[in-house]
Amino acid sequence: MKVAFIFPAFVSEYIGNEVQILNALSNKFQENLKKASVASGVDFESFHLEDSAFKEDELRVQIISYIFSCSLSDELIAKGIKPDILAGYSMGLYAALYTGSVIEFDEGIRLIIQAFNISQSAIQGMDSGMGSIIGLTKEEINGIILKHKLEAEIANTSSAHSHLVTGRSEPLNRLLELARTTGALHVSMLNVNTPYHASMLKSTSGPFNEFITAHIRLRKSKYPIISSIDQRLMESPEDFQKELTENLSGSINWMASFEIMLQLGVKQFIECGAGNSLKKISRFQSGDFKVYPMNKVEKLLK
Repeated sequence: MKVAFIFPAFVSEYIGNEVQILNALSNKFQENLKKASVASGVDFESFHLEDSAFKEDELRVQIISYIFSCSLSDELIAKGIKPDILAGYSMGLYAALYTGSVIEFDEGIRLIIQAFNISQSAIQGMDSGMGSIIGLTKEEINGIILKHKLEAEIANTSSAHSHLVTGRSEPLNRLLELARTTGALHVSMLNVNTPYHASMLKSTSGPFNEFITAHIRLRKSKYPIISSIDQRLMESPEDFQKELTENLSGSINWMASFEIMLQLGVKQFIECGAGNSLKKISRFQSGDFKVYPMNKVEKLLK
């Protein structure tokens, strides 16, 4: 039975016992908190689930999500559960690269920080963000954008009727309101100020590529990693450099990536990260498979 490790972008909501689960397995999570503190200059060793500093700060949220993901994937592999394929949802790409041994742990931290800083420079002085639309098709959303000439675009397709949208705040809010009146079942703004996977961040590609070339040594992956942008299977350093530089401004299609993994024979998906956001998304997918979030992995370790 083929297994995929899938990695969330950031923690939107904790189940509540993630730290206890990891600490019961080993001291790896605590070690990684210490490593992240050294690599980032931020005190991650004081982390706890209810600390607003780690729930409201966009960069810290990405880093703590990376720490959870890397810690769990390490534990699973150490205990004999190895993936046949890896997939990172949006910024979950960094944890997928770490798990494939493409990058070292501290290199992932440096990539996250650099990507965030470059993105902030690209949108300096702009109000922007991301939102969610459930209940409309891609064609219907693009129709609204075109008809009303909105500076917004689809960032990700999770299913035929579930999408993330991104852009400047005013047109983005307008898009959400128009989607609601058109018949969307649910719309919401995300707690993210950066318009990831949008053409607004196109200018980040050059500087981020230069940073990677100068400071990060990408390696061949131990496991195939599927691109969330064009669904190609990546293994070489050249593949990963291209994916990293395009990931910030390129729209992604998680639905298509998930479908490819199913076609490749994956039956078990392990959500390597805190929360269960990818399991929730998988409810829109049809097929014979199971998704195990962190609080269910003990079933696989027995």
